[in-house]
Amino acid sequence: MNDLLSAPSAINLELTDVCNVKCRHCYNFWREEGGQTSSLTRDKLDRFIDIFVDAGVFHVVLTGGEPFTNFEVLEYGIKKLLANNISVSCNSNLMLNNEVRSKRLVDAGLDHILTSLNSHDPETNDYIVHQKGAYSKIIKGIEVAVRNGIRISVNMIVSEKNKDHVYETAKLCHNLGCQKIFGTRTVPSVNESNDGDTEFHLLRSDAIDTLEQLVRAKEDTGIMIGTLVSYPLCFLSDLERYKDFVGRGCPAQRGQVIGINANGESHACVHESESYGNIFDIGIYKVYENMQKWHNGSYRYKGCEGCRYIDVCQSGCRLFARAYFGSLDQKDILMQSKDSFSSHYEIVHDSHIYKMISNGLKFFVPKRLRFRKEEGFYLLNIRWANTIKVSNSIAEFLLKYRGSGETFDINDFGIGNRETLARLFFKDVIESKEAKYEDLRNKFGLSVDPVDLPLYS
Repeated sequence: MNDLLSAPSAINLELTDVCNVKCRHCYNFWREEGGQTSSLTRDKLDRFIDIFVDAGVFHVVLTGGEPFTNFEVLEYGIKKLLANNISVSCNSNLMLNNEVRSKRLVDAGLDHILTSLNSHDPETNDYIVHQKGAYSKIIKGIEVAVRNGIRISVNMIVSEKNKDHVYETAKLCHNLGCQKIFGTRTVPSVNESNDGDTEFHLLRSDAIDTLEQLVRAKEDTGIMIGTLVSYPLCFLSDLERYKDFVGRGCPAQRGQVIGINANGESHACVHESESYGNIFDIGIYKVYENMQKWHNGSYRYKGCEGCRYIDVCQSGCRLFARAYFGSLDQKDILMQSKDSFSSHYEIVHDSHIYKMISNGLKFFVPKRLRFRKEEGFYLLNIRWANTIKVSNSIAEFLLKYRGSGETFDINDFGIGNRETLARLFFKDVIESKEAKYEDLRNKFGLSVDPVDLPLYS
């Protein structure tokens, strides 16, 4: 099946390239020091939203720069996107957040912000963001947001400077009321002549140790964990232990997410400097077409051919490949081999759920699901940016029940499709009043199905 999309399903939209800090790892490396800045107006944002609606975009992340420096447009954008059935979240360092702004964002409909905190140690954090006093402002911004009911996830950029701080930072985030922490390796800058000599280079042993710290933090506190830049799955090796890092893959290669600057220039990966055209000049479909090498497998490393996880892993991070080996189709610096797995991730769920399904467990399809028809399949948006590909038959079945309140069981879905039904339940596509997935997971220790895996059955 040709499963290439017609357009992205999610957008990272820059409201401004103005920022109140100068992080040492910042990927906005193509912007000249002291150069002309660009920020969206309401009129330009309206043009973007019209384009997104036409393309069937499900989710938009409003980002920067620092979007709070363009707060009026941020607030307006949240309201306008939600009014057009496009879910929305925000990336912000929260240093400019306060009680009034948090309340305004909640009233506009915002429920989630991804922020940055790079260490539990104030001096280390302030060194990384290149501004004294930043730590206290970030902590205060998080506390205010949480107090007003905004879900907060934290992205910790891990480098040589803070590699031993991951566990304590995760504990701090949990104590602050944050929902999740991402431990993200630093994507090399195209401006570095030798990335191996920088403070952002991590040895394999250090990278594994940061994951161990995250796993331990989850075990000790219950905080959710993940990473925003994928690891090669052969590097993880023990996929059961590191299952929280399995499902993300490479957003640029999946083709579901693209980045758009405030001036309309587009990027397949938010970390790359290349533009694939200006949305205002050539439109989103042509821009997306210009990115097809990212989407059709051209940049996958040839040495990964035959790996059972290639469609999930997609050869790890392509920007790491280019930084260390010269081109996007080379291997990720952390890549091992197809024979290095010590524990596989099996998409086979506990016998308890299979027994419950066989005994007639009733399901319903929540109204929140969104669908987009593609050539030969559907995109199914679960919530926020979580989108998977499903067959026409699955989509049409779900559409029949969506939001009706009517329930169905395995007899309605098809006796031979028990595993597919279980996966839909584990992916949060369908729900049951008789059994909550979280309760079953806590009782029986069930695995989580990586949400990014397609489901065509």
